[in-house]
Amino acid sequence: MALLWCLQAEGISSIRDNLSNGISIGYIKAGSADAMSLTWRPDLKWGAWGLGVDVNMPIGNVRPDGYESLVLRHIEYDDGLKGLRYGVLEGITWGHGLLVKNYSTRVAGPLILNNNQTGIKGYYTFDKVQVQALGTWSHLYGGRITEKVHPMLTLGQGYISNTSQAGIQLDAAVPLPLGFNGYAEYAQLMNNGQGSSIGVDWGFDALAFVTKFDMGYRMMSSRFAPGYFNADLEIDPTNLASLGASSRNGYFAELTALAGSYLNLIALYESYQGSNTAVTAQLDSKPREDLLLSAYYKQPNFVDFTALSFEQGAILGAKVGYKVNPFTMMIAHFKKAYDPSVAKVVESQWYEVAFSF
Repeated sequence: MALLWCLQAEGISSIRDNLSNGISIGYIKAGSADAMSLTWRPDLKWGAWGLGVDVNMPIGNVRPDGYESLVLRHIEYDDGLKGLRYGVLEGITWGHGLLVKNYSTRVAGPLILNNNQTGIKGYYTFDKVQVQALGTWSHLYGGRITEKVHPMLTLGQGYISNTSQAGIQLDAAVPLPLGFNGYAEYAQLMNNGQGSSIGVDWGFDALAFVTKFDMGYRMMSSRFAPGYFNADLEIDPTNLASLGASSRNGYFAELTALAGSYLNLIALYESYQGSNTAVTAQLDSKPREDLLLSAYYKQPNFVDFTALSFEQGAILGAKVGYKVNPFTMMIAHFKKAYDPSVAKVVESQWYEVAFSF
């Protein structure tokens, strides 16, 4: 059980409106260790440059596992045509996710962010070509090239690897009538299986309301798992050797909807032959100005892929916030998931009172 009581005071000062500050003081309980910590979180944004750090100062002599005094959350340069970022990496997807799907460096690691939960990524855009590359402290490395070879055809190709597995991906996309796009993907996990998919996506953007729908059919050989390089790669990688000799074909559908500050929904449904249905969902809602609700659930319930139990990948989380007055909000967080650093399932709660000025 990890318990964090946090009283947070956030103030925004500015140097030409470019610097913001956050200060928090909290109590952390992880296993048998108890600690108090004071944290300063400055963020600087100056044109194409950005910088964010956490300065952690323990109160007392006890430090939780993974606690570091200085954490570089991000330093980056991005002018829209080229960019380079060092820090926490999140939401990395190639094509439509057959090989790389929502990879993140944040999932594995302690309750408080440390420097091992970071990486570096960059991109450079030529005339009709974009080159991307990434690397992390967990020894994940990859590169991708996307090329618009014709107004009606965009091609992508990439390579990615870590200490135990490597993969390649090829994909193509074409515009269709009524705002739809058609696509095809192929991926190969080296010395293991291969998969391909065909599908369509559709998007709608009307100021405060944005929605995107993606659905398709996948054909996968034995020893291949869709989205192998995903957010759970660092804590629960798929055991490819357990997939057996049978191929798996099936359907998937994903919906993303954003309605201003009132609703943010992401839902993914997958159903393949020889496997149970898998569901992932995240909902952030603000039904009233003084109320914030957030919940997410991941159920990677594939037979042979991974199990439903929290020990093997299921994750549940929630957040409830209530605005007492224009300057004060009370927030309660909950998460239940497997923590590889202690090799067991951990339930975490974090209660905070936040002040804004």
